[in-house]
Order: sequence, then structure tokens, then C-alpha cells
Amino acid sequence: MSLSIIGAAALCLVAAALEGILAGRGVRERLADLRQPRYSPPFAVWVGIGVAYYVIAAVVLTRVLDAPASRLRWTALLLITVLLLMNALWNLAFFRLKHLAAAVAIAVMYVPVALWLLFLLMRLDTIGASVFVVYVIYLGYAVWWTLTVRRLNSI
Repeated sequence: MSLSIIGAAALCLVAAALEGILAGRGVRERLADLRQPRYSPPFAVWVGIGVAYYVIAAVVLTRVLDAPASRLRWTALLLITVLLLMNALWNLAFFRLKHLAAAVAIAVMYVPVALWLLFLLMRLDTIGASVFVVYVIYLGYAVWWTLTVRRLNSI
């Protein structure tokens, strides 16, 4: 197994653990307590989306770590790390703090970082970009969902 695969897996495991710690207990209950848009997936699908997110992140990280050392590579590595951290912060705001406005703000700030990463990946590694574009497409739904949940649950 290559060092890039091990490094990517390690970073994703740390990020997933941080996400879980910051989200806290009662994630399923928090979702059940909120009014959600009609096209909200059930909890099991949310779990699948989370797994897919980390698979995509691991593939992108592996591809970036395997790329020749350059400013482009280091910037892409920084951006994917920032996305992993922002995802954990979104979970903190949404689940533990129950602060929907903060979750919306994080989701909106997340989009330009993801688009910048996609742009860099298109220049650095087309396979990584092809995998990551699937997540960017999903991200449109995720931001809409977060905005709608805030609207439906605002007092």
C-alpha cells in the first residue's frame, strides 16, 4: 500500500472522528426534531452520503498526494483539508450547537472553497476532478437543503 493511500486514509479517519466528536450525540434525534424539505433522505441515506463523502475525499487526497510537488499540489492539499475541517464545523453548528444560521453560513462559505478545489483539480489531476465533481453536484443539494431547513425551522 502506498504512502499516499495511507496518508489519505489517515486524514479522512481523523476528519471523520473530529466530525463525530463535534456533532455530538443525538444526530438522528436532531434530524427527526427538525422540519425538513419534502426531498430529505432518510437517516440511512444520510449515513451513506457521509461514507461517499469520505471515499471521494480519500480518492482526491490520494491523487493529490501522488501528484508531483508544486504550488498547485500544495494548494489543492490545503483546500481539501479546509473542506474536511469546514464539514466538521458544519456538524458542530448544525447538530451540537443547534445554530441553523451558523450552519447556513458555513455551507455558503464552503461552496467557493469546493469550486476552487475543483478548478485546481482540473489542472492537476483529471481523475481526481472527475471524482470530486460528483461531490460538487451534490453540494448544490446540500446547500439548498440547509437553507430550507433553516427557513422551515426559523422562529
